[in-house]
Parts: sequence; C-alpha cells; structure tokens
Amino acid sequence: MARVDRGGPTLIADPKAIAAITHPVRMRLLAELASRGSARVSDLASAVGEPGNSVSFHLRQLARYGLIERNPEAATDGRERWWRRTSEGGFTIDVDAMCRREGGLAAAGVLRRVAEGHVLALHRTTYRRAIRDTGTQPEMPPPRAISDDFAMRLTDDELVQMRLEVMDVLDRWTAMSHDSTTADDREPRRFYYGVIMAALESDLFDTYQAQMEPNT
Repeated sequence: MARVDRGGPTLIADPKAIAAITHPVRMRLLAELASRGSARVSDLASAVGEPGNSVSFHLRQLARYGLIERNPEAATDGRERWWRRTSEGGFTIDVDAMCRREGGLAAAGVLRRVAEGHVLALHRTTYRRAIRDTGTQPEMPPPRAISDDFAMRLTDDELVQMRLEVMDVLDRWTAMSHDSTTADDREPRRFYYGVIMAALESDLFDTYQAQMEPNT
C-alpha cells in the first residue's frame, strides 16, 4: 500500500502499481497533474485528447494505488470532479522492496525500459534539427529545451546538499506553474517535461562501455 503524505513523496512498492504508472495515457495524466497542481476531468481529457469517460477510468486506476486523489476543495459545484496528486512531492519507487515481492523483477524490468525510453526521447527532442534535411521549414517550431551536462567532484554530504538546493529551485518554479494555470497571461505557457540525473563517473562509463561491447 502506498504511503500517503502530502508533504513527502508517495512511496510505491507494489509491482502491480507499475502497470498503472507506465500506461501511456496515465503517464500523461500524472504529468498534467504535476504541472497543474489540480485539474478537472474535462480539462485533463482535453489535454491528453481522450474521452472523458476513458480519462475517468484511468484516474480511478491511479487512485487505486494511492498516486492521486479527489480534490473536493477545488470544486465550485457538486458536478465538478477535480483530481490532484496524493503528494506534492510526487512519488518514489522502492525498487528493492518491490523486487522482493511476487512479480517485482518483471515490474522492475518494465520500469527500466520506460525510464530508458523517456531519456532517449528527451535526448532526441533536444537535439533534433530545427530545419529538416530537405531544407524546408519544419511543421513544428524549433524545440524549446534545456540541455546542460555537468561534472564535478563532491563529497557525499555535498551531493546531498546540492540535490536539496536543486529541488528547492524546482519546487519554487513548480509552485509558480500551479499558480499560473488560471492566470490570464498574454504570453502562452507551454508544458515542459524534464529529468535530472547524476551518477558516479566510473559507474556511468562502465555502463556505457558495456553497451558498446558487441554481443557475444
């Protein structure tokens, strides 16, 4: 069962929850709720391009595993159904605990493939050409993205401190994003998705080398 805590991330260890999280439509719904803070079913249906009854079903599946919950405080009448994430901190997956449960290893494999797909998609989106090889103007505008590699030497305590400072920045901008969802802005706001990752250089290059070795 997921740990419910509005202040900290919801802890997930149930292998069955991975199927709920990694469904393409549900991943988009979670992302929309992360960026909006709270939203109606009709707004979410419009955002993901799915019928309202289908979105309601997917939301109930996410709620089943403690990832989201109803937000009656946002409703102005009894007919509106608003949803929000169970925790402002999102969720975290205890992979070790999950792998000790039946079906955990298979769920971990699904999670790994989805995570790798996200990183690959972000890389391709960030570095795609603004003008196609044909020389014609692309159908979509050039990507608006952030790409910044970094390398540094830190103690374990310094790494923890840096992570906390980065999270403070992200939390501040996320809160601003939530406050602006109903604002009448002249400049359009776009939904951005990103991932921040860092690992020991030795582990990174060991993994990279293993990927480059031909299969034997």
